[in-house]
Amino acid sequence: MVVKNEGQEIIVTSVNNLASYSLVTQIPSGSVPASLAIDGDKFSCSRTKGSSVTFQVDLMEASIVTGILLTFGEINSTEGDHAVYASNTSSGWKSGTVLYKEKTLPTEIDFFSIFRYLTYVPPGDSYTSFEICEIGVIGCPPTHYGHLCSRSCPKNCKGPCDLESGSCIFGCINGWTGNTCARACNSGRHGENCVEECSANCLIPQCNHETGECINGCKDGWQGLNCIQKCPTGQFGKNCSEFCEGCLSRMCSNVDGLCENTTACNPGYIYEEYCNKTCDMWHFGKNCTKNCYCLRGPCNVFTGDCPSGGCKNGWQGESCDEVSTKSGSVAAADNSVISTQIGLFIGGFLLGALTMLATYLLVIIKRKLRTKQGKEKETDKTQSNGQQQYDDVQMENVSSTYQDLMAHQTRPTSNDYDQINTAYVNQ
Repeated sequence: MVVKNEGQEIIVTSVNNLASYSLVTQIPSGSVPASLAIDGDKFSCSRTKGSSVTFQVDLMEASIVTGILLTFGEINSTEGDHAVYASNTSSGWKSGTVLYKEKTLPTEIDFFSIFRYLTYVPPGDSYTSFEICEIGVIGCPPTHYGHLCSRSCPKNCKGPCDLESGSCIFGCINGWTGNTCARACNSGRHGENCVEECSANCLIPQCNHETGECINGCKDGWQGLNCIQKCPTGQFGKNCSEFCEGCLSRMCSNVDGLCENTTACNPGYIYEEYCNKTCDMWHFGKNCTKNCYCLRGPCNVFTGDCPSGGCKNGWQGESCDEVSTKSGSVAAADNSVISTQIGLFIGGFLLGALTMLATYLLVIIKRKLRTKQGKEKETDKTQSNGQQQYDDVQMENVSSTYQDLMAHQTRPTSNDYDQINTAYVNQ
């Protein structure tokens, strides 16, 4: 683009004319498009009319601008102030920086400013007709500097660099320092201007100099990019991967899982500092003090609930930990029957033993009597016959007594056996 200023030609190339890469709007919209004001042709003009006329150039991103060049058409109002504003919002230009405000507007206006939106307000508070043919914005894109914007700014600059030296006039992005932001933060530091220290919760005292991310992860009990977040409630250890569900209210040390309340644990856990040991099988409840007698496998150590299938004999309840009253009565009756049977058995045994002893004694007495009779002289046949009758009577009495005792022993024993067998079958 070539423009004249007081008899001299000022050449603005497309390289350092930021308007060439911009968007332009006019209010009201006008009879011809606003884009003609930045097409590089001074003979094609944008035109609008109305009250509160404005032309606005959007540079797309904040850039260093050292001046503007304006070429006007012939249909313009000249009464009032010409005003040029710089801002970083399209709608807030009235509160932006005033670059120029005068009764007359030269073709070239020099200044140094950094902004995204350039807004020109022509003179005239009432109904106005205005025509502008070219707007030139002198400067370089935020990524370049030099006379023809041919040199790249340092990649770690925060914003545009100085157009002549290329130094980072707005500082560096996080993790870098120096005039050209070429030096990384020292070990153990990160962030803007390298003023932040790596987290003390990093596993090793080093972190990414830009983001602060711990290189080798976090110490036990911490998580997050910078290891500054404690484990959530109920979790602890490396990467917060362990759980302290046995602690009351799940409150424990985020580092090693030590319960905050070490005097008790949740049901299903054995009382100790960490509450991390569950009850053995067939036990449940607080400190595992309750027993369950489920029929089909152990109960839940936390709730005491039994698997489906009921309880073992003699027990009842959801956890099969209550003595069954019905089973208790049956057991008492069984015990009574068994006691009776045992008593009968012992009595029969003793009676049999006594019978055998009596028989033995009688045999001994009989032998002694016969021996005595052989030695003595037989006095008379009558006396001998009487003695024999006496012996026969004695033997008959003994034999009868023995048979009665044996018959009495046999009958209870058989009956006891039948009762025991019947009780076993009925169980």
